[in-house]
Amino acid sequence: MENNIIDKIVQIKDVLPKKQRTLCNYLVINYVEAGMMTVAELAQKSGVGTTTVMRLIKTLGYENYSDFKHELLNLSLMRTSTSYRGVKQSFKSAAQSSESNLLNHLWMETNHTIENIITPKNAQQIEKAVDLMLSASAVYFLGLRSSRAAAYYLEDTISRFYPKTRQLSHEPDFLYDRILRMPADSALVVFSIWPCTKTTIEAADLAHQNGVPVILITNTLLNPIARYAEVVIDTNSVNSGCGNMAIMFAAEAVIAEMGRKTEPSSTEALETLERQLDPLDIFIRERTI
Repeated sequence: MENNIIDKIVQIKDVLPKKQRTLCNYLVINYVEAGMMTVAELAQKSGVGTTTVMRLIKTLGYENYSDFKHELLNLSLMRTSTSYRGVKQSFKSAAQSSESNLLNHLWMETNHTIENIITPKNAQQIEKAVDLMLSASAVYFLGLRSSRAAAYYLEDTISRFYPKTRQLSHEPDFLYDRILRMPADSALVVFSIWPCTKTTIEAADLAHQNGVPVILITNTLLNPIARYAEVVIDTNSVNSGCGNMAIMFAAEAVIAEMGRKTEPSSTEALETLERQLDPLDIFIRERTI
């Protein structure tokens, strides 16, 4: 097994100068917190100077602090994440805010989360995903546990103007059976929020082995399904306290692009549905009480 960054630090720390050794000892114990710190914060917390931090980074073979910090963050996610990590972070953030500025705090965090999604890479991947979906004989959707709601939402919304959709999320007991019967010219859209379920990983792998292109919508590139996917939409929101908001935003972007590329038939399909629903008197359009 390849050594991780903490293994490397443990191996070399005893031969380093005293200050770098002090920093190493701090990192071994506090690597989770260190993955979220700036250079100055790490130096202050460990009791060394910023120069010592940068020297150790070079000794470990990193070009810059950002790469080093990213490695620490990856390790902490691999070792400590659960499916409730985001929810706990949102509770913690809320607890640190007064009642009067809680909405402002959530608004600022939401803006920051959305900014991480809006990248040229994601724009290109969303367009590629929609092209794959439109060229497929059928589009299958999968999301389990905390990812299920997004999979339901995307498939349900698209199905109203594009009929070639199939939902896999509600039958996990027969998931492999259905994937084995998927034609190679279909496509599989997988929602997988870190940490991933084993079943979702195995399902994506099975589809990939059978020649079905996989489209992954996730909150981190650490997701092992990325190795099987032709398209990866990464919301880069694994540290966000906004719950599934980032993943739902990505779903909305896919819906908008799908609708745009299927115009005018997408709008016509929705208008036909509106006309068919109207005489059924399903909705209350005027206040009657």
